[in-house]
Parts: sequence; structure tokens; C-alpha cells
Amino acid sequence: MTETKFIELKSHIWKDLETLSKKINKKGIRSLKSQEVKDFLSSFRQCSVHLAYARSHYPGSTTVTYLNSLVSDCHSHIYAVKKVSTNSFKNYILYGFPNLLREFRTYILLSFGFFIFGVFLSMFMVFYNPDYAILFLPEAYINGIKEGITAEGQWNYPLMSSYIMFNNISVSLRAFVFGITLGIGTIYVLFINGALLGALTALVYLYGEPLSYWSLILPHGIIELAAIFIAGASGLIIARFMLIPGEYSRKQGLIYGSKKAISLIVGIVLMLVIAGIIEGFFTPLNISEGLKLSFAALTAIILALYFSIPYFIKK
Repeated sequence: MTETKFIELKSHIWKDLETLSKKINKKGIRSLKSQEVKDFLSSFRQCSVHLAYARSHYPGSTTVTYLNSLVSDCHSHIYAVKKVSTNSFKNYILYGFPNLLREFRTYILLSFGFFIFGVFLSMFMVFYNPDYAILFLPEAYINGIKEGITAEGQWNYPLMSSYIMFNNISVSLRAFVFGITLGIGTIYVLFINGALLGALTALVYLYGEPLSYWSLILPHGIIELAAIFIAGASGLIIARFMLIPGEYSRKQGLIYGSKKAISLIVGIVLMLVIAGIIEGFFTPLNISEGLKLSFAALTAIILALYFSIPYFIKK
């Protein structure tokens, strides 16, 4: 490639980086919007590659001198960007995490779709024939529900609630990690655990006490399930960049997709911690089922408002 053609193809990236660098020099790194920070880092990486290319193919040219000066000027800003990002936990919680959820909403909806498909499929199967429940649930739980054993016996609803809580935490972790299987493992985890919930719910409606069941599941379950869908989305993000790496190699796609997915993990962990606190301290309270269900509705409203932050506040 001739130097003239090289400049023609790449100069727009250099100009974008130069513009952002001047803005940082004039107003500081905090003057950049979140998208501008991403653009700055992306342009810097590309210009660094262009500088290396120019040094190899056009040594001693004015292009090398220009790019070397531009990259050097921006180099110090990179550390400033990183410093801001590593010390912005509050901003991550208030704005960063909700914005990530908006950015990856398609993956979250896909994750929800795989889960809910498992729920409805197993639910219909168990309603049609309760014996199908053995495909999804441990036999002890099935027998406990069918025999209607109360808290004084072997079966009780708090036990069911605890079982689902620990299961959901493990599901979240596996849904994320199994993204490395090109998403197959993630999809399986989402589907089979949706099927578990669907089969359990169907059995409760056939043999148990649905109101008691929901009052023990939903107060912490709404947050836990939301965390599972997001964890599933993180696994699907990894799979996407492995399968369709775009301008990257598959190895680079895996690394890039993993970084994107990991950005969701802190929020997922916090959601699971909150759900665990509710499970440990609120769910066991000796209060009416109506109050517990009202609390569950409140958690759903708060989550919806929190997830809606990007649509009302432009950060």
C-alpha cells in the first residue's frame, strides 16, 4: 500500500483521536462522555497499530513523525482513563451497570427466552402427566410435594426455597462460564433450569399450596432470576465473539467477548448478594403471605426503575 493510500484510508481515525485528545487537554478526562471514552481508547489502539505499520513501511516519513507525536500525547491520558474507571464503583452501580444492561439487552432477552422456553415446556409436560416431573426434579422433592408433607415432616417450603436459591447461584456461574462452549452450555443451563422451575411450579399447583409457594419464592426470586438472565447473557456474549469475531481472530474474539461479559459480573454478584440477604432475613419472617408477595412486587418495581435509568438519565 502506498503512503498516500494509507493516509487516505486511516486519517479519519487519527483526526478523531486528535480531537478527543485536545478536548481532554482543554477540559480534562471527566469532560468525556462514556461513549467518547470508549472511542478514545479504540482510536488510540488503532493508531498505535498504524504507527507500527508506518515505521515498517514508511520509515523516516512525516506520517511516522505525526503518528508518533499523536500516540505519545495520548499515552498519558490512557492512565487517566483507567484510573477513573477503577475508582468509579459508585458510578458503575448508579449508571454503568444499567447502561450495560441496555447495551446488551438483546442478549438478555435471548437468555430469558431460552429459560422461559424450558419453564413452559416442562410445565405443560407435568400438567399433562405428573410422572414427567422425574425428568427435571429429584425424586425426594417430587414425593414430598405429592404426599403433601408439611413443615413438621420431611418436606417444607423453606427447604424448597433454599434449594432454588443455591441452584440459582450455581446456574448464574455456570451460565457465564459455559459461554466458552460456543454458547451451547449456556443455552443448556438456562433451558434445564427453566424446566426445573416449570416442573416444580406445575407440581405445586397440582398437589401443593401455590400461594405459600410463591410467597417463599418470589421475594428473593425476582432478583435471582434477573441475575440468571444477565449471567446467561454474559455467556452468550462470549459465544457471539467466538463465533462471529468480526475484525478479530477467534482467540482475540474470545478475549474481547470475555472482557465485555466480565463487565456484567460485579452487578450480577451484587444482585445475588441482595437476593441472599432477602432469603436469609426476610423470607423466614412469620408474616402473612400477602405481605411477602407485596414485598416481591416492590422488588420488581424497584428493579424495573433501576434498569430504566439509561432511558431517563443521559450520562
